Amino acid sequence: MAKVQLVGAEISTFTRTIRMALEYLQIPYELLHAAPHSALANKYNPFGKIPTMIHDGQVINETLAIRQYIDGTFKTPDKLPALSPENDFQKIVSMVTWISVSSDYVFRDLNLSMCKKRYALEAEGKSEAEIREIMKEPIEHAREVLSNLEIMFKRTSGCNGDGFVVGNTLTWADLFLFPIFADICALPERKLVEQESPLVFAWFKRMEGLAISRKTFPGTVASARL
Repeated sequence: MAKVQLVGAEISTFTRTIRMALEYLQIPYELLHAAPHSALANKYNPFGKIPTMIHDGQVINETLAIRQYIDGTFKTPDKLPALSPENDFQKIVSMVTWISVSSDYVFRDLNLSMCKKRYALEAEGKSEAEIREIMKEPIEHAREVLSNLEIMFKRTSGCNGDGFVVGNTLTWADLFLFPIFADICALPERKLVEQESPLVFAWFKRMEGLAISRKTFPGTVASARL
């Protein structure tokens, strides 16, 4: 098998998504450490974004395209469910919906607007009281997003909300959503998740215990804060 290289950073949620997939599929890979817009990131992606996958002479940019490439190139190990549901159109639609929501609303409204804003305020030396005052609006918006995610989760998760994001087996939907929640739940805003999205929070706790989550934990935002 041609060597897989992944240009990215442990701290990147999208890099972690792909790393978790590679770990799940038992695909050996080399992580080429690169921050966004660094010389190495720019070498393989004209926009300087991460991650980028390099395999068999091909350079694949963008997490969504890497997901498609992995699905079309690598076999799922025996006895493991495929990350993309097979022969179940409704589950595929639900999975793609969750991937879109995670990559757009969740990443923007929870990660960028709330998590990264908190990091910046902490770096400025703001007190917790000052941070809470400044973040009132992002937190209220996050509350709405979390409430909507809970509604979605009830519709698509298996076992009456006790399964994975889509049904009873791990899919790409879990891998796109989990790294974002891993960052959120390392912050004081973890309580907001517990309050507004109890089923999603319970899912997060289950995901946290998976081997692929533990293996990709070092170097993440959560690992630096917990």
